[in-house]
Amino acid sequence: MTQTNLSQWPQGVDAADFSTYQRRALTSLGLWGTDGWAIKAYGIQLDHPDADHLTWHAKQHVHQLLPLTQEEGSFYKTGFAVLHKGSLANWLLFQWWTHDDVWCQFLSYSETGDPLNFKVSTRPVVACVYETAVIWHEQKSWIAHVLNGRADRRAYLEDVMTDQTC
Repeated sequence: MTQTNLSQWPQGVDAADFSTYQRRALTSLGLWGTDGWAIKAYGIQLDHPDADHLTWHAKQHVHQLLPLTQEEGSFYKTGFAVLHKGSLANWLLFQWWTHDDVWCQFLSYSETGDPLNFKVSTRPVVACVYETAVIWHEQKSWIAHVLNGRADRRAYLEDVMTDQTC
């Protein structure tokens, strides 16, 4: 067995290969709701001319996923979504709370050449560094407003991340 220097990048990986982090635009897309569901929606870097059209299709896609949440059970029809216009694809994270303190996720995407056709991903991808900023806010919000002994859904839904970048 060979000794590995764990502080070094593996062979073929160079520190210069990594891009420099640059904050991206973040905005609230409002509250998406149907059939008792309340989903706080966020958009990351939605600055292109078809942003409203893309957002509408993303919302419809999330609404189509709602019946699938019943498979997990013990859910509260409460969650959040992140629509991220990335360079490789449009990513759509739909997350909902269940079992008191567990969040579940469907990760969907649409190709840049066919941006309105969202599909659920089967890849092991969870989120990128930009999307985790929203996830972190939502985790803190759930703890502060729901897992506080008073479980206030309205307070959770009103606690929207207001940063303009992530």
